[in-house]
Amino acid sequence: MQLPIRIVDGLVEERLVSVDGAWGQPGLSLSHWPGNATPAELRHDLSTGIALAFARLPAARRRELAAGCVAIANNHVDTDGACALFAVRHPEAALARADQLLEAAWAGDFFRAPSERAVALDLVVGGLYDAQRSPWNARFAGLDDRERREFVTLELVGRWAEILDGDLIEFADLWRAGLESFAADRADLARAQRDELVHLDAAVFTAPEGAASSRPRADATNFDPGRHALFGATSADRVFVVGPRGAGATYRLVIGTGSWFDLVSGPKLPRPDLAALAARLNALEGTEPCAQAAWRAQPVATPSPELWFGRRDAELFAEHAPWLETSRLAPRTVKSAVFDALRAAWAFPGE
Repeated sequence: MQLPIRIVDGLVEERLVSVDGAWGQPGLSLSHWPGNATPAELRHDLSTGIALAFARLPAARRRELAAGCVAIANNHVDTDGACALFAVRHPEAALARADQLLEAAWAGDFFRAPSERAVALDLVVGGLYDAQRSPWNARFAGLDDRERREFVTLELVGRWAEILDGDLIEFADLWRAGLESFAADRADLARAQRDELVHLDAAVFTAPEGAASSRPRADATNFDPGRHALFGATSADRVFVVGPRGAGATYRLVIGTGSWFDLVSGPKLPRPDLAALAARLNALEGTEPCAQAAWRAQPVATPSPELWFGRRDAELFAEHAPWLETSRLAPRTVKSAVFDALRAAWAFPGE
């Protein structure tokens, strides 16, 4: 589609093909975000899948759906968005690489791990946008945040076919350490006890007593497998990680993006009240929320929130959780509280 690509910070007056994201933009919506207006004939669990479905349409139908649109746009940057933009802008090239695009998008938006290469591609995309680590940073020096994101998006979409077809050596500094960490995380999970609670859409990984991370980092003392290894090992939307240490343990509960996006495969179970769960656990712990180490939770309305015991200032969507501390509560006590919260949010289908 011969339209320019834009990164916008919000609603604009013109009609746009809004790809990924959903911000009430006039024009054509090609997105799996909540509130999207994607045509029913194109829906898919990924924005990349939606964009590929659009690319498969006859050219006349694409023009009809995008009538009056003056640009292809997104309001944020991530792997699924970049893949979807490429599919809309370069449909023939994208359709020839559809499997790679979909795998990279799964690794990006759902933290899945269809392959090591998919994880590497997600790491490359994230690294290219990073103002400190990007090999293109000298070229976008002096640009404001929106301009920087747009510059990288244009470069990436323009080179995406070449990158997908190549060996990624040019970008090794962006993915090598991440893939080493991913391999160590999978090794950690292989020696952990795994319990699938299908009715609660949850998976629990419990490390051997006193186990630390296998990642090659001096500060990796806790059992802390990363998101890609966790969600690559289970289809569950909620992952609970327990690292026993004496009478207590470290704890991390991650809610996946599957219960946030608008999925054609069907809705996930309602999310638990993480703030109430943190308050209950702090009462059991005998810890004030303002303490240096306490039970904490991110806002449940965010795409992939977490609950943990440890220090504050955790990052949204963080791969690992270096802020974890050892709780005095026994795993049996914490698991009971977590499962009660998951059950309390459960609803019969159609309710």
